[in-house]
Amino acid sequence: MACRVSFLKTLLIILNVLLSLIGVTLIALSVYELNSSTPGTFEHIAIVIQIFVGSFVILTSFLGCFATARVSLGLVWTYVICLLILLCLQIYIIAAAHSTNYVERSRSEFLALWSDPRTNVERLSLIEQKYSCCGQVGAHDYILLGRGIPTNCYRNFDRQQDNLFTEGCLAAVQAHANDNVAIGLVIKWLLLVVEFAALGAATHLGITVRNKLRRERF
Repeated sequence: MACRVSFLKTLLIILNVLLSLIGVTLIALSVYELNSSTPGTFEHIAIVIQIFVGSFVILTSFLGCFATARVSLGLVWTYVICLLILLCLQIYIIAAAHSTNYVERSRSEFLALWSDPRTNVERLSLIEQKYSCCGQVGAHDYILLGRGIPTNCYRNFDRQQDNLFTEGCLAAVQAHANDNVAIGLVIKWLLLVVEFAALGAATHLGITVRNKLRRERF
């Protein structure tokens, strides 16, 4: 019995450390993306949700470590409930991620901006500097519009031909969205697996401790 409890405690601590690391990674990536996302867009909302999930994961992992160290039955079951909430949320997020075409959304959002480049000049400038791109398909798009190529189409805003971004922003935005989807799904599935493992270990620990207390009582 003592060996089983010790094993479960060690396993839970390891799993909770993993959970906290994944949560920190999720928040760090989300904050990085948040700084360059446009408020009100679908991408911005998704990033905010990811930050919330990452924060909840970290808090839950801290609770798990504390419950494991104390071997408190009440704390263990509270931790199990938090994990169940996380799992439900995580399953919903993964299902939504698989059913949502983020690449198409990013394409539509960029085309909406490019439809009125004069009004959206600041947002387009941010995109061009962030993704090192220029125009919709390339720098010549500005020439077709009867405008000069803006400085934000150049690396470090230096108007040298060698510094001109040659890639179009439409392709760059879609490629970035595709990469984000791939990385996001890997993190989400990894988090789901660790949460399931932690749930199993915590439930087993809770049952073991409960049975031990019952035997001691009688």
